[in-house]
Amino acid sequence: MKITKNLVHIASEVELEAALAEQALKAEFDKAGLKGFPAELDIAERTEEHVQMVKLDDLLGFAAASGVAAVTYDVTYFPQADEAEVDRQVAQLACDLEISPEVIREVCEQQIAEYLELDAKRDAAVPVHSIVEAYVGGTAFAWYGMNEYPRLRRVILRELAQGGAKAKRAFVLRASKAQIDLLEDF
Repeated sequence: MKITKNLVHIASEVELEAALAEQALKAEFDKAGLKGFPAELDIAERTEEHVQMVKLDDLLGFAAASGVAAVTYDVTYFPQADEAEVDRQVAQLACDLEISPEVIREVCEQQIAEYLELDAKRDAAVPVHSIVEAYVGGTAFAWYGMNEYPRLRRVILRELAQGGAKAKRAFVLRASKAQIDLLEDF
């Protein structure tokens, strides 16, 4: 085995299973002989490198074999997005990026309309995320299920980045033309 001290980051692809509703999770817990308790689990914390991500069956089997009697879980549903939700997300993103919400709305008007249309087709009764977590020997083992859903922030950031690249190119072209015009004056 080769060990290097120059390794900065390991990126590994994680394949997520579909999110499960609370009743489906409880049925899985019963099958494994475990009790499940609802908790508010933060997704960002559950996907950090120190948390071991495994398949649900493997997690529950490992927890039971390790003497764990209970696990915690969280199931997240998103209501259908509306203009108020778009306003909230755009305002938060504008604050994060230190730009005006009006600029985001103007640049991303078409993407926002497509987001609302796509989200209206999504079944709001289906969970978007579900997490199950067990602690064994001080280590968190987690299962994270996710169902696809439209993400406005991702769509807006992609469009703003593309718009920024277009704006940069347009500026360079205008600046180059201005330099040529300036040289013609001499």
